[in-house]
Amino acid sequence: MRVDPSPDINERALRGLLFQSSDFKSSDLEVGERCFRLFYLETMIEPAAVQEHIIRPLLRHTDITVREAVSILDYQETDLLTIASNALVEGKTVLQIFGEAKLYLLKTELSKERTVNIPLNERVLRGSNEALIENLQTNINLIRKLIATPDLAVKFYQLGRRSNTKVAVLYLHSLVNEVVLKEFERRIGAIDIDYVEAPGFLQELIQDRKFSLFPQILVSERPDRIRSYLMNGQIAILTDGSPDGLIVPVSFWSFFQSPDDYQINWLLGSTFRFLRIICFIIAITLPSVYVALVTFDPRILPYEITLTLQSSMQYIALPPVFEALFMLGTLEILRESSVRLPSQIGQTIGVVGGIVIGTIVVQSNLISNMMVIVVAFTGIASFIVPSHEMSSAARLLTYPFIILSALFGLLGLMVSFLLVLTHLARINTMGIPYFYSGLSGDTIKDTFFRGPLWSLKKRTQESLAQDKTRIRIPRE
Repeated sequence: MRVDPSPDINERALRGLLFQSSDFKSSDLEVGERCFRLFYLETMIEPAAVQEHIIRPLLRHTDITVREAVSILDYQETDLLTIASNALVEGKTVLQIFGEAKLYLLKTELSKERTVNIPLNERVLRGSNEALIENLQTNINLIRKLIATPDLAVKFYQLGRRSNTKVAVLYLHSLVNEVVLKEFERRIGAIDIDYVEAPGFLQELIQDRKFSLFPQILVSERPDRIRSYLMNGQIAILTDGSPDGLIVPVSFWSFFQSPDDYQINWLLGSTFRFLRIICFIIAITLPSVYVALVTFDPRILPYEITLTLQSSMQYIALPPVFEALFMLGTLEILRESSVRLPSQIGQTIGVVGGIVIGTIVVQSNLISNMMVIVVAFTGIASFIVPSHEMSSAARLLTYPFIILSALFGLLGLMVSFLLVLTHLARINTMGIPYFYSGLSGDTIKDTFFRGPLWSLKKRTQESLAQDKTRIRIPRE
């Protein structure tokens, strides 16, 4: 639909395109021999910006063009009313000169955003205390300040037929693998959906394995962590309205890395990372090992431990498998309730609920003392994993492990391990191996443990960076 020289006709057309929205307004301005009409959504504009950057300059300069008069960087011209209606929704003021079949689109959006704060979900002892917020421009600014190079490329996409969610893709042009980048652009360009609620929607729409419990895209709210992956040749995705960024491609081992690992001595960093991997295995297998040993062959254990288990289970009514499932389910209920409630109440519910339920089930001979200890240690071990998605995967995998161990004993436990390892070996992220790519070459120095920085000469293999050399002269 073309712009008409008459502002009245254009106003009626814009009202129709906006379905008679009550916040659509217009006002006339007469400057010398010229008359202007402003169209805007009063809920989307900053009145002070309109007054300061549009009205005052036009009143002050009566004989120059609109482009020369207004002091707004985001300036566009159009002769299509559909483009003007989209600009109104974005918070722009549309200006027309009476008698001209042209509209001027001037950015005057109302900006309401929270300040840059400390990370809430990825707290570390050392490192940057800045976290991403819901404003896309601010997030890109935070990352550009950390990577002050023109090599950092930013590309914008509009996703969602109705939501028109703005998505930014960031990468270092000299490092990113072109094949991986083209595959990612193909996937994100093929998304056809009404609206995008990031990052969860994007994760499910672009990942390789749709039915895998294991996360294949890393989520982070820390600009410094996103910077480290960009410098490794990977791709970051930021979405307007979300304080989280996505990293692709990543390996299984990336979810056990923490920014703290690189801020402390490499021996300490290696110890903590190895501890996370061990706790991940414990979170998956400890209840199932207990069920398998108690149900099938407790004679494998030392005699003293067998006597302790026998005394704790002497008057227990439930079989060990139902004990484990009941206690793990109770732990998940307590965790979810503490997360959904306000912080002060949630902490109280978590502590008091855990103590009360644990005491009652033991005293009523429903659950043995040893099972309470096993489940409590399992829950604590799952929380040490830095990634919430990987921690959730560990907690869910515990249930099939317990069932197979209850049916087949230690053989069922070994079969469960084999199935999980086979599944991990078959997963790809953007066509790159998910699991075993971190176990080859120099990459293994940054998986199970964190090697000294001077030994990490090559970039990790999962990024397939164009320039694989990270350190040229490690130490003189």
